[in-house]
Amino acid sequence: MTEEPTAEINETDISFDCPNCGKNHVIDFRGAGLQINCSACGKSMLVPIPAGMELGDLDLDTGEILQQLFASRRNHQKAEMEIQKLKATLVQMQETLAVMQKVIEEGLAAGDADA
Repeated sequence: MTEEPTAEINETDISFDCPNCGKNHVIDFRGAGLQINCSACGKSMLVPIPAGMELGDLDLDTGEILQQLFASRRNHQKAEMEIQKLKATLVQMQETLAVMQKVIEEGLAAGDADA
């Protein structure tokens, strides 16, 4: 029996249970107020906002926002490049499949002619 790895929980983390299935989740305090999907049941849930905290407390400065924006753009570009590679691979595989199907059909037709 394997044990689940345990992550260190910080005092600023929010710990809460899924209202649908009861699975416990821990998220960084900056996740307060976000709508996420439960990792166990997949249903949507809202990350609670701890008592005494307001969403305004989570505002990021302009530099942090720009860093996140640039990182998101880079990740998007990488994903787009990967999609293009996968599309090219798919086209190659479809062409190979068509050739293989033609060879099989010709082989079956030749076998029928011999019979």
